[in-house]
Amino acid sequence: MKKNIFIALCLILTLCTCHKAEKTSIESYESAAVLLDSDAKESNYSIIIALGHHISECGGKCIYVYGRWTHFDCMSYGNACAASTIVRLVQNSGNDYTATTLDSTALTNEDFFNMPSRSLFVGYDDKNNEVWLNIPAQLVFRDSTTRQFAFNGLYYTPSAAYENE
Repeated sequence: MKKNIFIALCLILTLCTCHKAEKTSIESYESAAVLLDSDAKESNYSIIIALGHHISECGGKCIYVYGRWTHFDCMSYGNACAASTIVRLVQNSGNDYTATTLDSTALTNEDFFNMPSRSLFVGYDDKNNEVWLNIPAQLVFRDSTTRQFAFNGLYYTPSAAYENE
């Protein structure tokens, strides 16, 4: 009898202390991608990215562009700014994608954008696994005709590939 009571108490304690992990919502992340629409060839996402740092962190020498070292707010490493834009994601092959901005000045009015490496939380797949869209660090220049930016080498993973710092 004592053994049955002990087992019952252990079972009750286990049930009381264990709880199912709650899914994290997209609002919990500083950097995320929200699917707007999709077809077999491409997807449109609204992306929100935390990036940039204060000039004091790099001494005004964090990007080499137009033949000189300089600093531009809300670009490169760090999390000082929140930027957002809409991109069209097109699959190149396998797990290799290109994202092209659809709004020409949402990220910057400059002719270039210094994108830090970022992992964007997308949501959950049909098996309840996290999905992340990863953008490698790159300095991109506007297309002279469309005035849009194109980011290359994006890929999906089940966890964040970058620390977003």
